[in-house]
Amino acid sequence: MRMIIYLPQNKHRFALLLVLVLAYCACLANTSVKSDVYRQLYGKSMMQAFAVAQAYETKGDKTKALAAYSAVACRYAADISEPDKRKCADALYHSAEIYYSDRLYSLAMNQYLEALKLSERHSYPLLTTQIYMGIGNLYSSNGDYEMGIRFYKQADSIACSSVKAKVVRNRMLNNLIGATCFVGRISEAEKYLLALQQNKENTPEYHFNELMCKGLILNFKGFHQKALDYYRSALSYAGRNKLGDACLEAVNSCMAQIFLDIHQPDSAIFYLEENADKSVRTGNTDLLAESLHNLSEAYRQKGDVAKAMRYKTRYVELRDSIYSKGEFNAMKNAQFLYEAEANSSKISLLTQEKKNREEMIQMQWRWILTLILTSLIVIVLMVVLYRQKALLRTAYLELYNRSQEYLNAKPGETAISAAQPDGDGSTHDAEKEVTHLLTTDHRISLLQEIERVMGDTKEYCNSEFGIETLASLVGSNSRYVSAAINEGYGKNFRSFLNEYRIKEAMRRLADVEHYGGYTIKAISESVGYKSQANFISVFTKVTGMKPSIYQKLSKEKRKLSFYSLFGYYFGN
Repeated sequence: MRMIIYLPQNKHRFALLLVLVLAYCACLANTSVKSDVYRQLYGKSMMQAFAVAQAYETKGDKTKALAAYSAVACRYAADISEPDKRKCADALYHSAEIYYSDRLYSLAMNQYLEALKLSERHSYPLLTTQIYMGIGNLYSSNGDYEMGIRFYKQADSIACSSVKAKVVRNRMLNNLIGATCFVGRISEAEKYLLALQQNKENTPEYHFNELMCKGLILNFKGFHQKALDYYRSALSYAGRNKLGDACLEAVNSCMAQIFLDIHQPDSAIFYLEENADKSVRTGNTDLLAESLHNLSEAYRQKGDVAKAMRYKTRYVELRDSIYSKGEFNAMKNAQFLYEAEANSSKISLLTQEKKNREEMIQMQWRWILTLILTSLIVIVLMVVLYRQKALLRTAYLELYNRSQEYLNAKPGETAISAAQPDGDGSTHDAEKEVTHLLTTDHRISLLQEIERVMGDTKEYCNSEFGIETLASLVGSNSRYVSAAINEGYGKNFRSFLNEYRIKEAMRRLADVEHYGGYTIKAISESVGYKSQANFISVFTKVTGMKPSIYQKLSKEKRKLSFYSLFGYYFGN
């Protein structure tokens, strides 16, 4: 079980982070490692396998620890012994702790919830307390202190009834004091401090946390100097009792924040730089991010804008790399789904009578919630489908009508938005060069001849058809033809050619008698496109729909209704 030390409040960016003293550095187990671990555990009892997993975790080999814990948890069955069932639940809990240390919040939540199911099913009050505190830590570490408080209180309700949970309860009370301070409920924090003092332990950890909690409450009440006295006492105590760097870093952070609050940036910088140096050496990215953020504020107070911005930039870069909003949201979703399925799992199973009553209530609410959720899902789906149906009806009818207008329009009345790599490769500049050479009569005469050739023949359906071919058919040259098309129709030859080809494709797609057996590829080739992808792209830009959709709509145009159009669409 990890102990939470409370860090000072940053008033400008976030409400106070909860730092876990015993942090872990882990990586995910890969397949080969799992295989090695599974081979090592073959033939071992549940107790022996669990001991192997703990040994890996103690050594810091989180990959193998996760693989071993997973192997233990997978052995759960209704007919195994009670001690073995407890080890399965413990394995899930330890896996959750490892995932949490790696900020894999959704995985941690899933493991906590799986452990909770077994713990409550078999009545393990101490483990249940630890699990609820772990879930509370998940929320508190991500800034959702209200949810953290909720789960801490659930943990406390169980811990109060168990003598074995004394140490765990004190750590949980420590967390509750911090979380209630962070949300501004100082009187409630003082109540939990009193409970902590009534549950006194004669351990260095307890005495250190008591000093820190007293300082924290005084700080939030505005008694900064008194708070500093307690923090200094805590710092001295941690040093004398060799409590480790994590405790010293936590005190430094708290003292630095007070100095920032009372506008003594030089004192704050001293403690913050010490923490920043330690965090770099130990790889504690959470502490480093908090130190960088507060160093930025300290130098802002000193008026050193350059350093303030430098530290702010480093903080933003580090924050973006370590804090995942997606992970936090996935974690919350996992917890919500669990509560919806289990109806806010009951934790106080003190007597058999109460247990039976709660199980009955839980079953009833599960069915109610299931029915409500199912009904809501069905209603939402029906609304969404109805709206989609209505939108599709309107959109596809409008697109089809527009395509018919396009089909019946004269060459100069339509335009293709993007030229495709078909045609002669003539440029707009070349067209400009000869425009002035064409008289109005010459241009009109040439356009008439062009329309005759394009209308009376299907030469443009030849894939090799280009501007030179057209010029030859109308008895002119390619430069005059290009200039006439550009000036007369407001488009280049490529677009002009594509227009004819697309219109012909539309006619053939609708001609079931002659082209009903043709594939889209065959249709595209029959009108001169070498590339099916190019054909589909141009067709879609012109009509707003793919050739396959246009083909089906054309076949059914005499009998289509709104509903058949919708049904057709989803049939694709």
